[in-house]
Amino acid sequence: MNDFLPEDTIEEVRQHFDLVEVISGYTSLKKAGQNYTGLCPFHSEKTPSFTVSPEKQLYHCFGCGAGGNVFSFIMSQENLSFPEAVKFLANRAGIPLPERQLSEEGKKIKIVKEELAEINELSMKYFQQALFKTEMGKKALNYLTRRGLDKEIIKKFQLGYSLPQWDKLINFLKSKGYSQENILKAGLASRSERGSYYDRFRNRIMFPIFNQQNMVIGFGGRVMDDSQPKYLNSPETILYNKRKSLYALNFARFNIRERDEALVFEGYMDVIIAFQKGRENCVASLGTSLTEDQARLLRRNASKVIIAYDSDTAGEAATWRGLDTLKSAGCRVKVAQLPPGQDPDDFIRKKGINTFNEEILNKALPLIDYKLKKIGEEVGESYINTYEGKISYIQKILPVLAGINNSVEFDLYLQRISSEMGIDAEALKTEIKKYKKRSNKKGSGNVTEIEKKVPSREKSPPAERELLMVLLKRQEAVGEIKERLDSEDFTFEPYRKIVKEIYNFIEQGKGYTPSSLVDSFDDPHLKNIITNLTMGEDSNPENRKRIVEDCIIRIKRHQLALERKEIEKKINQLEKGKDSGEINKLLEEWSKLKRREKELVPYRREQL
Repeated sequence: MNDFLPEDTIEEVRQHFDLVEVISGYTSLKKAGQNYTGLCPFHSEKTPSFTVSPEKQLYHCFGCGAGGNVFSFIMSQENLSFPEAVKFLANRAGIPLPERQLSEEGKKIKIVKEELAEINELSMKYFQQALFKTEMGKKALNYLTRRGLDKEIIKKFQLGYSLPQWDKLINFLKSKGYSQENILKAGLASRSERGSYYDRFRNRIMFPIFNQQNMVIGFGGRVMDDSQPKYLNSPETILYNKRKSLYALNFARFNIRERDEALVFEGYMDVIIAFQKGRENCVASLGTSLTEDQARLLRRNASKVIIAYDSDTAGEAATWRGLDTLKSAGCRVKVAQLPPGQDPDDFIRKKGINTFNEEILNKALPLIDYKLKKIGEEVGESYINTYEGKISYIQKILPVLAGINNSVEFDLYLQRISSEMGIDAEALKTEIKKYKKRSNKKGSGNVTEIEKKVPSREKSPPAERELLMVLLKRQEAVGEIKERLDSEDFTFEPYRKIVKEIYNFIEQGKGYTPSSLVDSFDDPHLKNIITNLTMGEDSNPENRKRIVEDCIIRIKRHQLALERKEIEKKINQLEKGKDSGEINKLLEEWSKLKRREKELVPYRREQL
């Protein structure tokens, strides 16, 4: 897994970090006894099944099975290899690392990634200089001032301005030694059909987009007039994936966690003006519709989400698409509705943040109410009171009502709609049941993504599982176990591989911990087994010695039983050929194995 980093350096990096602190930078954790719990960063869930042990420096999700240590967590969250994860953490800690001997291709990729990050950072500073230090930039600065932004908030979000010339930024970056090709890869240049390069962003207010580690990964550019497109964003790059990013989350996440509530806007200006007025739990979705990755990001930081998109048609369509995505991620969703033709930026500037809080956010509709309201508007107020209108409305709201899982909430909505529509509640319930039945037939045979990810229960011998748990938790017992059992005595292959690696540590005179053992394997399944067994409760810790003896006996008996089965197969094959001499030898060997098996009497009587 590691071909260049010294083990003592890896251990130094591991020891420097507290896993709880690292993971808290990505998802909210709460103290629960000796451990910490929270929503799993690896799959969508409504109730926490993700556990972090500060003592063992391991995490494990009892929902999807994901587990590991600080390195494997960073590998997953930042999409890094093991050496890259070590380097990522070492840089954060200021621990020097030896240079890695990369292949020529690996060196090229590494250089490109580093150059793109440098190009983005340098471009952001260039845009800032253009905003504050050029004549044309003054117009952009005046525009921002007229829009209600002060210099302090402009500097906080590091806004800038792209000059109107076609190649100003490209020439600046080239003068710093960067190639046109990498400027293009960073998303800051475009290429014409003739092959010439030109600045992607021209004469626009520039909004840097940061990841959660405050690295500039992309940009958004806004015009100052009626030109189209109004907003122009960076394309997908090695560093920037808009589906997995939220604008201003780096600034907002601590306030979001403190409030346990995230406010989602559509535009950059909505976020910035709200921040300036003291509302700092807001982000923007970098597009018209929230993605599953963005919903998971929000749910990791808060349980409540308020969507406050623009009141235009596009905004409402985006709101509708994002609602179920957020609900599926386990969020409690509300929708804030603005007056027709207004966006949050306009409203806050004209009426103030207090009025926005009172008239918009405090009156935000719960998810079900919003859907029912919008369906009612779609059917039409006058038509909904007709015979046909009522039938149309009921048919349209069936999916909404069928999606309510809480029985009390379901009954309240059922009674309310029954009363409003003048329809018998039982009749309405019957229609909902019919709808569910039809939906189940259509969806039969489908497997959800989470079901694909959750590992099935291993058909492993309990004695092997118990003994591996001892090896992971009680290093002092390894010598005795190793003396009496070889790694090959473990019949379940994943356990056998882990035990073999533990024995290798001992043979080399090294100590180990479950956290360091995780780094010995590339296979995530083996990592998950290690963390699962380590985080699991001991079945009977006060009788540890007796349990070890019992497990060793059971494993040996299991081995003897397997050997007997092999002999039985041979006997069955020989019977066809009627080789009595060979059969007698095998029967004698079978009897010896059976006697040895009987001599090994375990303390407990459960079967393997």
